[in-house]
Amino acid sequence: MKITFKIMTALFGLFWLVFGLNNFLHFFPIPAPSAAGADFMQALENTGYLLPLIYGSQIVAGSMLLVRRFIALALLLLAPVLANILLYDLFLNPSGLAIGSLIGLLYAAILFDHRQKFIPLLKP
Repeated sequence: MKITFKIMTALFGLFWLVFGLNNFLHFFPIPAPSAAGADFMQALENTGYLLPLIYGSQIVAGSMLLVRRFIALALLLLAPVLANILLYDLFLNPSGLAIGSLIGLLYAAILFDHRQKFIPLLKP
């Protein structure tokens, strides 16, 4: 079972690394979002700093997952990004919900595997 979690962690890390790099290097196209989703993405782009911050966080966290160092920190970095992706897909771009849900399930499984590291955060 441990090897399964190692493989899932590597795939999860590779996903974030590849998509984070793709947002800077544009080596494969991303499907066009809905009109509301495009408006939201344009608003994020207009800030000038938010999207590079998010994409950079994806690259850093994906790299940490791939090399299996600081996995708990990588999961914490990705939590708000993943939450935003799921809510974006749910409310603004339902066509992307399948991929978002799959990534959410992978996140939940890896988080469950590392739950002992997060228990102290929940104690008063």
